[in-house]
Amino acid sequence: MRFELFAVVMLLTSLSSGCLSQDDYIGTYRLDKTPSKTLEIREDGTYLLVPEASGHTQKGVYIKRGTTLEVTNVLGFTSVMNITDKGLVEDNGDRWVRVTQK
Repeated sequence: MRFELFAVVMLLTSLSSGCLSQDDYIGTYRLDKTPSKTLEIREDGTYLLVPEASGHTQKGVYIKRGTTLEVTNVLGFTSVMNITDKGLVEDNGDRWVRVTQK
């Protein structure tokens, strides 16, 4: 069941990634309350989450729907993030601030 869900998410990601009109959300973010935690949103529809203990990274996929990102990890758990001017806001209120690119 989980594999089927993951396969469906991957298919939807591959279909939707060609339809993106803006990619302003793509980049690296730091968790506001824990700046050592980073989230990299990649152009290919995948993400990489690096927690405080860098040995426990998490990978997954996302789908952009309007002003939100639906982020799904490899176990099939999905959370929703709102795209804002300053970064991303999770459905639980956690804020991810964009890391300025030089």
